[in-house]
Amino acid sequence: MPINLPRISKLIYEASGNEVWQCFGGEQTLDNIQFVKTNPFVIESNGINYLLTSNKDDNNVAAHDFVLLTSKKPIRKDVNANHLNIKRWLKHPSFVVATPDQVIASWKDKFNFIKENEEANIKGLRPPQMGALHSILAHIQNPEDKAIVVMPTGTGKTETMLATLIANECNKILVSVPSDSLRNQISNKFITLGLLKEFGIVGADCMNPIVGILNSGFQTPQELQDFISKCNVVVSTMDILTGCTNAERTILKDSFSHFFVDEAHHSEAETWKELIAKFDKGKVFLFTATPFRNDGQSLKGKVIFNFSLRKAQEQKYYKEINFLPIREYKKELADKKIADKAVEQLKADIEAGYNHILMARCKDKTRAKEVLEYYQAYPELNPIMVHTGIGGLSKKIDAIKRGEHSIIVCVNMLGEGFDLPNLKIAAIHDERQSLPITLQFIGRFTRTSYDELGNASFITNIAYPPIHDELDKLYARNADWNLLLPRMSANATQKEINIKEFLDGFQNINQSEVPFGEINPAMSTVIYKNSNYEWNPSNWQAGFAGIEGYEYVFSDTNHTDTLVIILGKIEKVEWGSFETVQNLQWDIVVIHWDLRPNINRVFLNTSLKAFSGSTLMDAIFGEGRTSLITGMNVFRIFHEVHRLKLYNVGTKRGIGQDITFQSFFGKGVQDGIRELEQGNLIKNNFFGVGYKAGEKVSLGCSVKGKVWSYQRGNLDELTKWCKEIGEIVENDAIDPNIVLQHTLAIEKTSQRPDVMPTHINWHSSMYEFAEDRFRFNFDGVSFDMADVELNLLNPTTNGSLQFSLDTPQHSVHFELQLGVNAETEEKYFQIIKTNQTDCTVLYGNKSADIRDFFQELTPTIWFADGSQLIQNLYVKLKVFPGVIPLDSIITDTWNSVNIGNESQDIAPYIQDSIQYYFINKIRNDFQVIYDDDGKGEIADIIGINDSDKVIDIHLYHLKYARNGTVGNNIDNFYQVCGQAQKSLKWKHKDGKEFFNHLFKRKTKTLNGVSCSRIVKGTEDDLESLLSQAKFTKPINFHIYIVQPSLSKANASNDILLLLGNVHHYLATVGNIELKIYSSL
Repeated sequence: MPINLPRISKLIYEASGNEVWQCFGGEQTLDNIQFVKTNPFVIESNGINYLLTSNKDDNNVAAHDFVLLTSKKPIRKDVNANHLNIKRWLKHPSFVVATPDQVIASWKDKFNFIKENEEANIKGLRPPQMGALHSILAHIQNPEDKAIVVMPTGTGKTETMLATLIANECNKILVSVPSDSLRNQISNKFITLGLLKEFGIVGADCMNPIVGILNSGFQTPQELQDFISKCNVVVSTMDILTGCTNAERTILKDSFSHFFVDEAHHSEAETWKELIAKFDKGKVFLFTATPFRNDGQSLKGKVIFNFSLRKAQEQKYYKEINFLPIREYKKELADKKIADKAVEQLKADIEAGYNHILMARCKDKTRAKEVLEYYQAYPELNPIMVHTGIGGLSKKIDAIKRGEHSIIVCVNMLGEGFDLPNLKIAAIHDERQSLPITLQFIGRFTRTSYDELGNASFITNIAYPPIHDELDKLYARNADWNLLLPRMSANATQKEINIKEFLDGFQNINQSEVPFGEINPAMSTVIYKNSNYEWNPSNWQAGFAGIEGYEYVFSDTNHTDTLVIILGKIEKVEWGSFETVQNLQWDIVVIHWDLRPNINRVFLNTSLKAFSGSTLMDAIFGEGRTSLITGMNVFRIFHEVHRLKLYNVGTKRGIGQDITFQSFFGKGVQDGIRELEQGNLIKNNFFGVGYKAGEKVSLGCSVKGKVWSYQRGNLDELTKWCKEIGEIVENDAIDPNIVLQHTLAIEKTSQRPDVMPTHINWHSSMYEFAEDRFRFNFDGVSFDMADVELNLLNPTTNGSLQFSLDTPQHSVHFELQLGVNAETEEKYFQIIKTNQTDCTVLYGNKSADIRDFFQELTPTIWFADGSQLIQNLYVKLKVFPGVIPLDSIITDTWNSVNIGNESQDIAPYIQDSIQYYFINKIRNDFQVIYDDDGKGEIADIIGINDSDKVIDIHLYHLKYARNGTVGNNIDNFYQVCGQAQKSLKWKHKDGKEFFNHLFKRKTKTLNGVSCSRIVKGTEDDLESLLSQAKFTKPINFHIYIVQPSLSKANASNDILLLLGNVHHYLATVGNIELKIYSSL
């Protein structure tokens, strides 16, 4: 029976769990084994005797040249059954005694720069390894800062470290890693020098380094010093290193010539940062696949080499990635669907001859237990759960590596440092919401350790994608991950490189108390025209009043275009007069000079409030040489900002009306007011959010010249943003009068208006979230906003204001009461629940009784004249609109239709209903038709067309005729007018929310019978529209009222006025022209 022997490694030192090793040869297999004797236990193979013993102090060791340590006393039975566990060599003729210096001496002139050439079958360093090595060696000659080496997972970071050790003949290297598994993996590489000897990169007579493995701390600093003195390389987790005392940290700093930090995207964590700062910057090398962090912090240091993810994929270091999404809005069903899809792919891979392993990753142990149940439905694949703290973890990991389990459910494991090429299928049950973590995670599955292992596959639920926009693109259905992954990583990495290059231009940056790389100002500026072609930034203090009052003053200039001033001042707190309680107020001033052919502008950004920069400009550019750009041209910044929502509007004196309900409480003011509503108001300041060049932007401006955004960025991004703003503001081809605004009359009231209520809306802040943010729980049954709705109860012109919260099975009744407090004379409001149905609302990490919820987030009641009641704030138009234009009314004969029957119900449909008739009337006009009739509907019928540049969505609101007759009963219109007005909210929500709503409700159920709501088109059509709405195409909304009871020829003035109010609202708030379908 053959016996596998471990590599020929000598354990030089062992104490407190820490070890020092040196390798003298590789693994081998003994065959033709003969038993020589059993006491001591000696076997013979090919003429050589081997002593096997479980006692490392065995007296027989001296008499033998080849001695192996076993885990238990060796016996013939175990040898024959191949159950003998050999731990290590105790003695071997190859063992020599050498000091670390002698080892280094053996490396001299033994490194060969052999470059890999696949066509010529030459094995050597790959291009990223060769490039990184040359960059490192060059940096070592002039190390001004910590070096950052960016190499994506799988391109050979560890081998690059090994090559650096030998090529540079490094005296003593400390290697830190974030995990135990990575420590074992990297220490083994250093012990054997990996592939360097096999490929001839390192000479055969070059001694392997003496490697210390730090598994725990030492009792005394002297023990640590002794340990280090025995080694060429020490490998440790960062947790052990950061746990060192100050004395031990000093020993580390003084003992090592180089400090390699692996997976260095962790290095800005406070404990890591403190330790790294102890070392001289020139000693530190940060190796990472992703030089950016989830918390936004960037790595400190100089990027000396950056091999992008795109290049890695182009050069075949990564396999192709298959993205296999599922869409399931019910979270309780999503895990099963993910598991089924992942197992389906696993079985297909196995059938195709690929010995793949599936990993299902969960965010915590509770989720892992839940998810494991779904995989246990496939016992033939032997699913297993692993996480830190689980019993027998090491044995489970070993079993996984042996291929005994085809499915692994894990918690935050099998990532960094876990090298198992067969891991090719990832079932992502809990999304990883950071780009760095995602790239690390994906990298584990796409490495090409063995070409025959095929491609990686990823399965996740795209109904609830991560928050970050970049990952939203990644998780879009049919996304080409092979394209998106490199592009995202390159963008993120390039941002880091850009800021480093920008900061390199500053001369005195290291003297600043505030790290320039961490400055993250709000994007804001005022703009000056400049007539001078020279500047004197060092003279800035001459133009800064009160500079002597600052305790800290620092300034530096980048190249010739950006001056950064940092100021610190001790100030008294505003809430008292104390000598011992004070604030240290920090402020920043950034001046960027944009001087190009035909362009000479200066931008001023500052955190100082009410700061006037005129004297500062005079001091730097000369008196009278700059002039502040003010006035209406500043409003040009809104040029080409599409789907703009204005959140803050300031106006000067005027006569017109701002009919948008958002303006007075900060909700979005809509994207245009038509010419007929304009009055004498003058723009003063605007702030809003919209989309420009496919990206969401926030912009504000004032006639005084200030331009601002809620966006933040580093100093490099600020200067680029300023240049873009300057180009727009001074472009005379742009009309500044692109945004017009009016105001509303607002007053507190203690009485309801004597006007008919038409509809009730959720509190405006609720529309800022996805529909599943709010969950309404009735006796354990939960609904989100897609399946509940608010309705008025028994509306009248002067009765109590009652409303209900309704689901298909439940209804909770309320009353909004208004009054005056007799003691304080303050006007108040309160919500009263008027029936016995209970409901609890869950939102975020809060829960509330439904009455308390509505007391805080009170719905808005709208009235027939366009006014609205928000709690006890009554908001009305100053000038009422007229009747609806008659050309907005379209007539029909309604042949064979029972106009008293509104809904077609479910298949088989009610064919004489208004809905059935109208769907067939418009069937040929749309690519997709959707029946959304029911509680929580957007509209009764939705028609969708997709063109090259825009998605057009048509919302049809239907209402039956009371008594089935045509006439002038205005009660036929209040509800449907309210529905039309309510549906406008969808224009101002993200397009994905609209299509998510349709997906959630894709099945229509009535009395236990179901059918699809998609009357024309397919789910794939909706998927395509969803992706386009997210990332490429704007959406145009069109709204209709379908009411056969109206006679266009004989309509009453009251009805036409009511329709005129809705027409006016949709036009002014949404720039949508209401159309009415009526009878003749």
